[in-house]
Amino acid sequence: MEEVKKLKLMLFAPGLVMFDPLTLNNFLEKNNIVETDLLKFFSNNEKIGQEVISQGCIIPIYEIPELDDYYQIIINPEQGNALIPEENHIFITNPFPLHISSGNLIISDISAIIDWDKNYYLHYEGIKDNSYDNCSSVQMSKNNYSVRITGYCGEHVKSNIEFGYIFNFSATEKLPSFDFTKRIDEYNFVVDPENRRTE
Repeated sequence: MEEVKKLKLMLFAPGLVMFDPLTLNNFLEKNNIVETDLLKFFSNNEKIGQEVISQGCIIPIYEIPELDDYYQIIINPEQGNALIPEENHIFITNPFPLHISSGNLIISDISAIIDWDKNYYLHYEGIKDNSYDNCSSVQMSKNNYSVRITGYCGEHVKSNIEFGYIFNFSATEKLPSFDFTKRIDEYNFVVDPENRRTE
């Protein structure tokens, strides 16, 4: 059983992305996509933008604000315990599909797909620069996953780790279907107390 992993991420661009670089790069090559601003490309080409999500190549979360503070990211594998009380949960999403083919999972601010550099991310473990705190990685077993995202915020925010996102992973035989009745940018993913809208 894999353990719960916690990391802190600073955003230099207004969103988060999670992906296996090999899975994403294989999708780009298969579809002859050579653009480096993938966010713009997928936004302008809705069908392929939906495919990159439904085939488990990327989980995008935007818009969320860049802060002079860290978001806490909790990777919660099957049967793990994220240790965040339920009363602090703001939302939980329907499952996102994710396919891990290299065993390396990248969690970055959205700049990773605004300025895509395949060689950097494919070889991230060997060349990552720890002075940049807008990108991190964790090792995950190669598999298909159903990933539910929980946003949370502590009642008394006194430190920079009391709000963030829990990614709840469940290994699945097949990728779950993703519900595209709402566009990604129509979700309210904001968790920090200064910017959160109430709906």
